Amino acid sequence: MIRPGFYGWKIVIASLFCYSTSVGQFTVFALSIFLIPLQAEFGWQRGDILEATFYLTLTQALMNPVMGRLIDLYGVRKVLIPTMLIYGLLLGAIPFTISDYKHIYFIFAMMGVVGAGSAAIPYLRVAGAWFFRNRGLAFGVTISGGALGYAYTPILVQYMIDHHGWRSGYYALSTLVLFAALPLAYLMLRNKPADLNLFPDGDLKSQISENSDPENTLNLHWTDLVKMRVFYQLFVIFLFMTFCLYGLMTNLVPMLNDRGMTSSMAVSVAAALATSMLFSRIAVGYLLDRYFAPKVAMVCVTFAIFGIALLASGVTGMGAFVAAIFIGVSIGAEFDILAYLITRYFGLQNFGMVYGILFSSFLIGVSIGPKAFGEAFDAQGSYYLILIASCIILAITVLMLWRLPKYENVIKSNDKSILK
Repeated sequence: MIRPGFYGWKIVIASLFCYSTSVGQFTVFALSIFLIPLQAEFGWQRGDILEATFYLTLTQALMNPVMGRLIDLYGVRKVLIPTMLIYGLLLGAIPFTISDYKHIYFIFAMMGVVGAGSAAIPYLRVAGAWFFRNRGLAFGVTISGGALGYAYTPILVQYMIDHHGWRSGYYALSTLVLFAALPLAYLMLRNKPADLNLFPDGDLKSQISENSDPENTLNLHWTDLVKMRVFYQLFVIFLFMTFCLYGLMTNLVPMLNDRGMTSSMAVSVAAALATSMLFSRIAVGYLLDRYFAPKVAMVCVTFAIFGIALLASGVTGMGAFVAAIFIGVSIGAEFDILAYLITRYFGLQNFGMVYGILFSSFLIGVSIGPKAFGEAFDAQGSYYLILIASCIILAITVLMLWRLPKYENVIKSNDKSILK
């Protein structure tokens, strides 16, 4: 039973907005909107500009396990608040500090360091602590903040660029972080229900022991983690997904511009993709509480294959909107599914550490995907071959999802056969 008045849902809604301002939306994705203005002013190549995402994701990948462990040990607030502050200041520093594309690399690398403490990990850790039975839905609503950010970021940034120049776009993003998201996180987020004398899911008493919450059954060290086959399966699956999906998403607007679509129409397609992500994340979160997560993921990735195949065929107009919606379904699912699988396979008690390490697979994909797509275009003048390659990689991903073990084989019985 869902209790609408439960304070945990207020935390989830606050997290939804705060997460919409994180590095994935305001740096990696927003860079695709700044791409053409930066080319026009400085004459840089697309591949050179997009290489900035590599440095951001590299530093974030290195810092994620550290920040995750700090969150497990000291709580979300002590990590989230200071890293959000520094991240917002760095966003505002971009317009008046760059004159060479290597300057962007440095700032993006710094944002990767603090982004590790102010991206998905803290918000999901809080949601996982406040919910057990409705954890999938809570994750879905929380992570839909990413889709919300993907929806309004291109509209906001494009408006600022059109009316006030590209620098104003970064000032607007910095303002949202420092004067909206940061105060909201400080006022609303609490580490766990016990901080307010409450219980998970709004129950009148604790039901966790009755439900055998993984938090009470596993206490893993990272040396245990690297012995588990399912860890490597998940790492490769989400690396493949992010390489294809985020590589495409970062290049979607310029790809459609190259096909003759206006900037405003291309941005509308990107917004449609983000809107699809928003609804997908909530729907997938709901389904995760009811169906085996890998099967849900298989359906979502299949949608993405169809969408990318449509783009490879050269569609524009309405066809581009349909392709974007299909792709958005898959991008909308990945964070929910990874977070949910971590709590079910590895336990909430280990969430920060495990998510921090496994999220590195996302960051590797995000770091090399956009650059690979950009360099494919620079070399061939077309995205066709990289789109076909993405369809093949995602088909392999579907097969790997099918091979994932049942939760109980890993978490309930702590099956030692998994530790190989």
